[in-house]
Amino acid sequence: MVFEPDARMKGKMLKDGSVLKFMYSVAGAGKGLVAMGAMLVPIGILLAVALAGIMGTAQAVVVATVIGVPGLLLIIAGMMLQNRRMSNWMKAYQKNSGLSEDELRRFDDEFRQPGTLLFALEKGKDTNSLKKMGVITSHYVKFPGIVPYILRQEELVAFFYTRKYLCGDGGYDKALIAYGTDKERGFMAREQGNEKTNMEIVEAIASRNPMVITDHHFVYEGKEYDAVRRPEEVIDLHERIRRQQA
Repeated sequence: MVFEPDARMKGKMLKDGSVLKFMYSVAGAGKGLVAMGAMLVPIGILLAVALAGIMGTAQAVVVATVIGVPGLLLIIAGMMLQNRRMSNWMKAYQKNSGLSEDELRRFDDEFRQPGTLLFALEKGKDTNSLKKMGVITSHYVKFPGIVPYILRQEELVAFFYTRKYLCGDGGYDKALIAYGTDKERGFMAREQGNEKTNMEIVEAIASRNPMVITDHHFVYEGKEYDAVRRPEEVIDLHERIRRQQA
């Protein structure tokens, strides 16, 4: 799924001043604790109501307290953990993407401009789905999922869909793969989305970046390249061609 967000959707995603901060909030241990606590509190209340006629009000309140208070504590602890996590959202993007704070601010500025695209492997435009989407701006690509990973367009080497991703057991998977000039970082989604959706995403990237390699196997100047098994050769080729065109 590839689409251009409208003004209302952009406003929703920029409500805290940064779409990157909005997307970073999709994950975190604190959210799990809050969810657990939110389950325990109503369970305690329901048990108290159900047992009041059997055990008496006082004992029912004790039961509710034994279950509900830990739930409240989990909610408080979860909120504290999540707040601590969110205070480091900028550092997380810097660590995973190698971008400066100025560049991350530029990403947010570009997101506001016309022509920004969102992409996802699954359908859905609810808040949680929006937080996990990929983003294509004029100069950057943010990859989908919960890992805060962004690449500069000029450093994006390969972005392709393959039906022949070789697994450890000798079989094959379908996969959407991307990587840049940094050989330590990359993106891969295996067996997610249908082929049409994956190819739509690849085509959207290629339309913004004609230098990106969109094939698993290809031949250039008589040499065969495998973008999955020998990415170093593909990265070196990409850099050589870019230098020649500079």
